[in-house]
Amino acid sequence: MNKMRSILLCLSILGCLLFSTPLWAAADPVLDEIKALVESYYLRDVDWDRLQVDSPGALVAELGDPHSEYLKAEEMEEFISSIEGNYAGIGVYLNAGQSADGIEISGIIPNSPADQAGIKTGDIIVRVNRKSLEGLDLDSIQEILLGPAGTRVEVEVRRGKEHHELILQRELIQIPQLSCTQLDFNTAYIDIDSFSESAGQDLLQIMATCREKGADKWIIDLRGNPGGYINTAVDVAGIFLGPSIVTVLEEREGIITYQAPEPDLQFSDPLLILLDENSASAAEILAAAIKDYHQGVLLGQCSYGKGTAQSIFPLSNGDYLKLTTARFYSPLGYTINGIGVEPDLPLKSLDMIKAALLLLSDPPDGGAGSVELLANGHIFIIDLALARSSEYWEVWGEVKGLLQYLPAYKAPGEADYSLSTSQQFQNQAGWYYPQARELGALDNYDNKQELLLYISPSWELDQEQLQLRHAASGVEQPFRVIQEGNFIRIQPEEELLPGEYWLILEGLVEDTYLARIGIEQ
Repeated sequence: MNKMRSILLCLSILGCLLFSTPLWAAADPVLDEIKALVESYYLRDVDWDRLQVDSPGALVAELGDPHSEYLKAEEMEEFISSIEGNYAGIGVYLNAGQSADGIEISGIIPNSPADQAGIKTGDIIVRVNRKSLEGLDLDSIQEILLGPAGTRVEVEVRRGKEHHELILQRELIQIPQLSCTQLDFNTAYIDIDSFSESAGQDLLQIMATCREKGADKWIIDLRGNPGGYINTAVDVAGIFLGPSIVTVLEEREGIITYQAPEPDLQFSDPLLILLDENSASAAEILAAAIKDYHQGVLLGQCSYGKGTAQSIFPLSNGDYLKLTTARFYSPLGYTINGIGVEPDLPLKSLDMIKAALLLLSDPPDGGAGSVELLANGHIFIIDLALARSSEYWEVWGEVKGLLQYLPAYKAPGEADYSLSTSQQFQNQAGWYYPQARELGALDNYDNKQELLLYISPSWELDQEQLQLRHAASGVEQPFRVIQEGNFIRIQPEEELLPGEYWLILEGLVEDTYLARIGIEQ
């Protein structure tokens, strides 16, 4: 499946229209129907004099609109199934960006034929049924991969320099549109894959359950979400915004505003929305509304930029016309089509979920100290104990560059924050150890040297109070300590790589000390 099948439906499946006089000089009456629908509802003007077509499909193709389609009855069924998360295929998500020789797999559906065959995220599909995918667009590739359940498809996959030829049997795939994980006692992560018809009510039920379990912070993941039903996006927005205008649609005959209804439950808790370049259509409606109302913070990359809506019209021959009938804007009137929704915090992290968790960490008891930072009008309180852990060290290094200065720092056990000085945060170490006292720096250190430190006679030093950490990754380096009077010798057990290291002494007279060590390239 292609998660970039970005469709936003104002799903108005309109009844067949009756015409008293022919509107198209052609043998096929469906052409007359399509022309009338285009003249009445299509967002753009059409120069009919230049169109010389003899079939419904050719007429729609001549419009030059990538989102308008003539759909056979079976294609319509597949289309609706794709929105609801039902299709027959091999169980892969495809990246919108094409590789030079094929298309990249951006995700695998668990227990699908692709998963069982050992296909992995990042693999490149280069051939299907011995046909090269080079130069084919996304829709064409999807048509080749999809097919009736039980049929076989040959797939050649490239992983690095290795090629693997596989024969897979297509199966009916049911994609869960919503999944939820409670990441800690009060933070819930919810992944919305598509805005299916039931997604709004499903989300409300999931959030209510999570709230009963203590969740009061929310991470909503819209990465790779291709869109879906406009009314669902409006309902979901209402969960966070209440009865507010969610989007503005520009149709041929005028402007329509969509307002969210009063939700059964409204959530005004801290909210982070994750976006990427594959978040499209209805996902962009939700993201833009959250941003305009400052109800949450968008984290990630600029979204896809599909700001048009399509309507479905049944035709007299049993087929359907999917036609672009509107362009939509954010509640404040910002254009989405061709531009996308910009995140408040532009971040392309290896682990976006950890970045979001760190921003929402907010230690209730002050922990080992915390930093309060401002980002686009929202205050984040970062738990420094979490930021300094090996699991989050690099993520904090990525996130801190996005936040506005000057931060405020709260020391362990203190009740109030104090505005930090620029000197505290002028180097990398200040973001991890804001109150550490500098012992100095040793530049151009080579691995043949020992590190020699003088300590006060009043200090009682324990090796457990010492750490030697790589500044960029936070990885702790093993070392031996030899104490000779008021001097300690630090002997790294492994060769130190080029870059900066920090020697950290904690708990000495209730203070933290830090020495910077520069390793030659």
